[in-house]
Amino acid sequence: MLELQHICFSVNTPEGVQHILKDVSIVIPDNKLIVFTGPNGGGKTTLAKIIMGLVQPTSGKVIFNGQDITELNITERAKLGIS
Repeated sequence: MLELQHICFSVNTPEGVQHILKDVSIVIPDNKLIVFTGPNGGGKTTLAKIIMGLVQPTSGKVIFNGQDITELNITERAKLGIS
């Protein structure tokens, strides 16, 4: 099971802080297919990168099968079966 708990992601821009994801929480049970849709710039790719470990969330946790994997890199997550 994959669980995202209160995921936030922000970046600093010349105009100030831009919030890409704000307080995203979801539980994805094993053997279920979940599809994220939305407009360009809606945060879909950022969310996928956070799940894969390519970027770290500004805040929140990524839990996989009960283990906090928020700080694991992409290689460590791949060894757990996340790709």
